[in-house]
Amino acid sequence: MLFDAHLHLGELLPDERLLPGAAVSSVHSPDDPLVKIKEPGVLLSYGIHPLWLDGEGRSLEILESFAADGTIAAVGECGFDFYAGRDEAQVKRQREIFLVQCAVAERHRLPLIVHGRRGMAELFAETRQLKRLPAVIFHCYSGTAEEGLAFLTRGINAYFSFGTPLVKGYRGAIAAFRALPQDRLLLETDAPFQPVHGRKRTFPADLVAIYEKGAEMLGVSREKLEERLWLTARTIFPALGKII
Repeated sequence: MLFDAHLHLGELLPDERLLPGAAVSSVHSPDDPLVKIKEPGVLLSYGIHPLWLDGEGRSLEILESFAADGTIAAVGECGFDFYAGRDEAQVKRQREIFLVQCAVAERHRLPLIVHGRRGMAELFAETRQLKRLPAVIFHCYSGTAEEGLAFLTRGINAYFSFGTPLVKGYRGAIAAFRALPQDRLLLETDAPFQPVHGRKRTFPADLVAIYEKGAEMLGVSREKLEERLWLTARTIFPALGKII
């Protein structure tokens, strides 16, 4: 079974949403149709992205409600993003919102899906909080293998999800993917974002190419990689057994 650890079905047109397997889709507001219409094979996550702390439909009250009533299977994506630069006020606010979301994940025993761009130091600074969570998924992991192993050594139940950077040949992503423990790996499309070269959008169907590239890099068959990652996904999200 193919498993897409992170995508945004609500950002896709209906005819673009064909899933090759199971998935965790991020929803951005209570009005997202996926909240009311349960898509087969799809679990939901909801969080406040560090670049859209004041975005429409995003609030800590909605997050708490979704976590309490079982709408979501994970909190996030949330975290730190300083790609365009940083200042003290920005760091403080992103941290405050991140820690509240961590607390919701801890209280409801939900995995946390982390967004981190140029925010690795801030994530390491929250080791004590991250250790208390049932699982932490680093979406589109951009760190090094050494940093990933350091999270694990510190007692964080961390998983590292990779996507189109593998297909695009990004050396850092490839090196980390090959070096991290295989039982800590996941794959994702992040559709419709992070398209491959020559494309404007990514689609759920691109997961097949990502799995094929990942299998090639690890020197295993695609079927073997599917089996390994599906076991990992079921470990993080036991609810997958109820929707497949």
